[in-house]
This record gives sequence, structure tokens and C-alpha cells, in this order.
Amino acid sequence: MTKNEIVDFWLKKSEMELETATVMFNSGHYLYTGFMCHQAIEKILKAYYIHIKDERHPHTHNLHSLMTEAGINENASTDQKNVITKLNPLYIEARYEDYKKKISALLTKDYCRILLTETEELHNWIKQLME
Repeated sequence: MTKNEIVDFWLKKSEMELETATVMFNSGHYLYTGFMCHQAIEKILKAYYIHIKDERHPHTHNLHSLMTEAGINENASTDQKNVITKLNPLYIEARYEDYKKKISALLTKDYCRILLTETEELHNWIKQLME
């Protein structure tokens, strides 16, 4: 695969994850709304990393690390960094039973509505950086 094909692969995956987050929200599955928001940002950060660095992305699910490695952390606003902070733990905590109850209490309908909007805005900002 060419670099552009790989970037396009990750970009399409991120958009699919964002759509899935919306479906999960509309279905009342807030734990998975948060998880899919994390996945959408993780994948677009990997697309951005490959787009900029022209090399394989780091093998991590840590959004702070991906932002730093991709070189966009310093350009992100405080609000964008706060979204990353909100999303970062959702990969681990949504996957393990011990954490599901704890994180489910946080992921209410109102919280997820805001989180989904913030994720969409962050996703769009990262996508614009690739244009």
C-alpha cells in the first residue's frame, strides 16, 4: 500500500468509528459511545501521523502520546487537550469489567452528548490539518 492509501484507510476507519459513536449514543449505549469516540480520535491521529511522518504509526492507544508523537500537541488548544484527557482512559476502562461500572456512572446521556460534539470538533480539526 502507498502512503496515501494507508492514510485513507485510517481516515475512513476513524470516520466509521465516529459514525458508530453516534449510533451508540442514539441507542442509549453511552459506555460504547465513549469507547468509539476514543477509537475515532486514535485512528485519525494515526492517519495524521503517517501523513506527516511518512512512517508507521506508534503502537499505542494513548491519545496524549499520539498527539505528541504526531507533533500537534503544541498546536492544540486547551479545550482540545481537555477532550484528549477525557477520551484517553475510555479505551481501557470501557473494555474491562472492573472499570465498566465506574466509567458508566460518568458516561451519562448529557455527558456523552457533549463528548460526542467535542470529539467531532476535534476530529474535524485534525482532518483539516491534513488538507
